[in-house]
Amino acid sequence: NCDRCGEVCRGEVVRVKNTHFHVNCFTCKVCGCDLVHAGFFHHSGEYICTKDYQRLYGTQCDSCNQYITGEVVSALGRTYHPDCFVCSICKSPFPIGDRVTFCGKKCVCQQCSLSLNNCAGCGEEIKQGQSLLALERQWHVSCFKCRTCGCALTGEYISKDGIPYCETDYHSQFGIRCESCNRYISGKVLEAGGKHYHPSCARCARCHMMFLEGEEMYLTGSEVWHPMCKEAARLERKLRVSVTQNTCKPLLFLSVSVFAKGDGDVLEYKQVAALPRVKAIYDIQRPDIIPYQADHAQTHLSDDTLERCNRRQVVTHAQTHYLNFFR
Repeated sequence: NCDRCGEVCRGEVVRVKNTHFHVNCFTCKVCGCDLVHAGFFHHSGEYICTKDYQRLYGTQCDSCNQYITGEVVSALGRTYHPDCFVCSICKSPFPIGDRVTFCGKKCVCQQCSLSLNNCAGCGEEIKQGQSLLALERQWHVSCFKCRTCGCALTGEYISKDGIPYCETDYHSQFGIRCESCNRYISGKVLEAGGKHYHPSCARCARCHMMFLEGEEMYLTGSEVWHPMCKEAARLERKLRVSVTQNTCKPLLFLSVSVFAKGDGDVLEYKQVAALPRVKAIYDIQRPDIIPYQADHAQTHLSDDTLERCNRRQVVTHAQTHYLNFFR
């Protein structure tokens, strides 16, 4: 009989040790997925798929956070894959029987642990007294200072290649300026066509909206555009050129009797050229031939130096850290 439903087994049957199941009855107790073609665990008389078993009863590696199957290494109540249990500094596996030093979540071999007791600044041994941990090393408080100006770094600092700097000196030597606001960029930076921007400073020249991560953009001079906004601007420019050509044709006017209507007022001829196009000339009397040229100042968008770029997020070297003090 089927161990799950109790009915007589006919046709295809699944056998697990001395237990038999209908093919459709051999499923995970938790999620109900098919176990015939997948791995399973037997726990407290129930059959459970691998995913649910690991979620409910599995052991995670303290280093990679993945579930462990097979051999496991245990140290100070922590568990690891054998390949994950290595020195955090030199990345070498621990020799059998060797001493392991734990520093936070990091485990360090005996040889590397010797350097932990020495100041990373002066190289001298750190004895009793206050010290600080920064850049994965210990320092005398007085030794943790900016490489350039020598000022003590008691709060925020920026590092490059494992060397600490104060914010001013870091930016003066390695900083990147925003093309829009001309201020130094810390944290995320948007790069387009060799130019750099704060993500909040890179806004479309037409709609003034920010660009989403990975969004396509056009670069014209120092301006950035959404593709749709760039195309709309091109069509507007084309339309303005067409309207300008039409309005520049010779018209018939009498110099003293041409008027235009603007916001309820009647304006004289000299003001007509400054009116919007929607305000039409409406009263023409006793026409005479007088050449007329529109005095419209047209603004044209330039497609010069048009580059098509893809927006991408990079992380600059400028990352802000905080010091952890301990005795």
